[in-house]
Amino acid sequence: MVRKMAPDRRFYLQVSLVFYLCWIGCFISVGKYASTLPTRDLTSSLDRIIPFVPAFIWPYELCYVFPFLPILVLQDWHRFNRAILAVILACLSAFVVYFLLPISFPRPKLGNSISDVILGLEYAADFYPGANTLPSLHVAYAWIVYLVSRGQVTKKVHELLILFLAALITVSTVFVKQHIIIDSVAGVAWAFGAWWISGFLYPRLVDITSQPRFALRQMLKIAVPFVAIYMTALFLAADLRWERLMKW
Repeated sequence: MVRKMAPDRRFYLQVSLVFYLCWIGCFISVGKYASTLPTRDLTSSLDRIIPFVPAFIWPYELCYVFPFLPILVLQDWHRFNRAILAVILACLSAFVVYFLLPISFPRPKLGNSISDVILGLEYAADFYPGANTLPSLHVAYAWIVYLVSRGQVTKKVHELLILFLAALITVSTVFVKQHIIIDSVAGVAWAFGAWWISGFLYPRLVDITSQPRFALRQMLKIAVPFVAIYMTALFLAADLRWERLMKW
């Protein structure tokens, strides 16, 4: 007999799916614009030493479902609301860097294995010649998942497993040459920074004594208009900046 999902978990699953779709739209819009800008290659000597290991594409792909893990383990749904706020903060700050410092770097030649084929699809979906890499949001989301899940699981070994998976996803980004070291390191810093700032802002934006669903609505009433204005201003500012640079 299949056990029904609890109402709160079902509700936050629906929220996650809608939020995911909205994020994809913003990420693609930023990436398409940033890919038209002049790029820099920040590949280090250490990056060149790290081997290319296509098999790491499997833990890399894990990050596409990893953000849904908190729905299975959380007991305090205010933490989920805070995680949404942390992701918003991480994205909005990262988007500025994507416009200011577009990054591109050479990709390795691929073989014929299944791992190479999957990795080839990733490469084909990326923004050419490069965009949305520094900081790595792939890495940042993995660590936000760990941070929101910390202290919520009943067994310590499960928390350690989530920590291990976050670390494995981080390492995978450089082994499959989807990111360089500075991208991944920045992604970890972005996660911890966004989580800390969200912890400061969340109780100031909502009534934390209220039900999490009500608090989420409170937060989104503030966040959604702010994000819309911020993104509009960001694109306008980017257009003005690059128009002036082109005149020079």
